[in-house]
Amino acid sequence: MSARRAPSRAGLAVVAALAPLLAACSVLVTGTPTAAPPRTLDGAQVERDVRAVLAADPSTAALATAPVLCPQQVVVYPQLVLFCQAHLGNVIRSIPVTVLDREGNYQVGRPF
Repeated sequence: MSARRAPSRAGLAVVAALAPLLAACSVLVTGTPTAAPPRTLDGAQVERDVRAVLAADPSTAALATAPVLCPQQVVVYPQLVLFCQAHLGNVIRSIPVTVLDREGNYQVGRPF
């Protein structure tokens, strides 16, 4: 049988003195978790998709040739509706784009 020795006062004092330092080091090493940056929509891709949807429908095909401007770097929130604009001569038409989910899928609506 081996006899266990009780810790000495000096040993306890060293452990007590080092405990706050070790705790501080663990905070420095682990740090605070940082949140992932929010997902955003690529405005140029949204503009291309809007033009493609407009071109696919004969009733809106003329708008597909017009300049289409959509908001850039929109943060993805499900059910968010953003509006792109098509400039055809002196007429500006709005095209709603609805964000469907957190992955950034969206649906292009009918222009008005």
